[in-house]
Amino acid sequence: MSMFTTPVNTLRTVLRLNAGSSLLIGAAMAAAPGALAALCLVDQGPFLGLDGAGWIRLVGLALFPFAGFVLWVSGRPAARPALVRAICALDWSWVLASAVLLVLGWSAFTWTGAILVDLMAVAVAGYAVLQARFLGAARSAPLTA
Repeated sequence: MSMFTTPVNTLRTVLRLNAGSSLLIGAAMAAAPGALAALCLVDQGPFLGLDGAGWIRLVGLALFPFAGFVLWVSGRPAARPALVRAICALDWSWVLASAVLLVLGWSAFTWTGAILVDLMAVAVAGYAVLQARFLGAARSAPLTA
């Protein structure tokens, strides 16, 4: 059976891709915040008590519980539609926060940093759209025995 044969299987796959990519990005941000700060930020000075590397590490560590939550929901996504919608809302929040961050803090990012923030926001928006699409299809699909 293919992972794309039914809307539920496709939703499960998209959720697992979301969890996996969140875990990988979180691990990179937590493991190498100094290198990422040097690559992505013009000014690595403190902001609200943390330097650039500290903020990158904090965001990376925050992605771990999110990835675990998404992976847990992927086990039975059709039985947890409210949680799938919550994941979609969190994904859209990431996209909005990325846009606000780039608009308000544009001068803080290198071109590489701005491109990486943009690419992550596009990927996360893609997950949100696909999750919502396949949740709707899974809920409207007839039950099979």
